[in-house]
Amino acid sequence: MNDDSDKARRKVMQARAIAGSKEARSFYADWAASYDHDVYATLKVVGSHRIADLLQTHVPDVKSIEVLDAGCGTGAVAERLKFRGFELIDGIDLSPEMLQVARDKQLYRSLQEANLNEQFTLPHSPYPAIVSAGTFTTGHVGAKGFQNLFSHLRQGGLMACAIAIPVWERDQLAALVSTLPVNVLANRVDATIPGGKPDTHFLVLRKS
Repeated sequence: MNDDSDKARRKVMQARAIAGSKEARSFYADWAASYDHDVYATLKVVGSHRIADLLQTHVPDVKSIEVLDAGCGTGAVAERLKFRGFELIDGIDLSPEMLQVARDKQLYRSLQEANLNEQFTLPHSPYPAIVSAGTFTTGHVGAKGFQNLFSHLRQGGLMACAIAIPVWERDQLAALVSTLPVNVLANRVDATIPGGKPDTHFLVLRKS
């Protein structure tokens, strides 16, 4: 393992230990410029691609469906969705600096700062599709954020989320999902880093 890989893994571990929104804003403000290099170029993280691909398998018309990319970061999910033919993508994220990186890529119809742990409004809500990767992986976003996000999903809509096992277990998300008006279309556990151990639930729900 080289120095770049060691540094990138430490950054990921630090990110997963974040305990609050204020800490998250500060951390990602510092990391935004090198985030893509560390996470995708160095570690080859594939969670964003996998959740985007999984959403696509359940969408009959990718060109016309509006998608909310929650916790969009620098835009990795949107890049994959665009590759899959999606055109109408809106993004929200806690970090203005991460949003600026995403904005520079010109992937989104709109981008907005939002905290999943608080109530927020969106001009195109409710959505027929919501996707999230890299957000339900830390200590500061869990059941409350999941429920807030779910409230922006249209009846009959799809919600696809990558959720780290520690968050899934700590916040008892299996129990939470069982109380929601949904059909579970997929829930598989897989690795987000090639060759790594399975560490994330890849979940797809349809709101009934």
